[in-house]
Amino acid sequence: MRVGWFLSVVAGTGALLNAQAEERSVSVKPPVVRTVEFKNFRGVSAKEIVDRLNDRDIQLVERPYNPRYVETAQGIVEEFLKEKGQPETHVKPTVTRIPPHSVRVTFTAAP
Repeated sequence: MRVGWFLSVVAGTGALLNAQAEERSVSVKPPVVRTVEFKNFRGVSAKEIVDRLNDRDIQLVERPYNPRYVETAQGIVEEFLKEKGQPETHVKPTVTRIPPHSVRVTFTAAP
């Protein structure tokens, strides 16, 4: 009788630990990028910037937020500005949370 009880406890504990491990392995989904804004860009329109990003297969809006993707977009925009005669202009991305599960990415140009 005691062996049966012990096996039940061990089996129950194993099931509980397995369930907890599965719960921890479930990844949290990143927020979705709802809007992308461009501020302080002179001599270059937002449409031109978006067209360049699209040419490089970078689409941020309505996609899961990924900091690496934003960093890649930043580099492409800075490269584009150099081509347009603005080699000293730097681009700073800012991510703003939009509740409940979205973000806005703003690229700001600064000389």
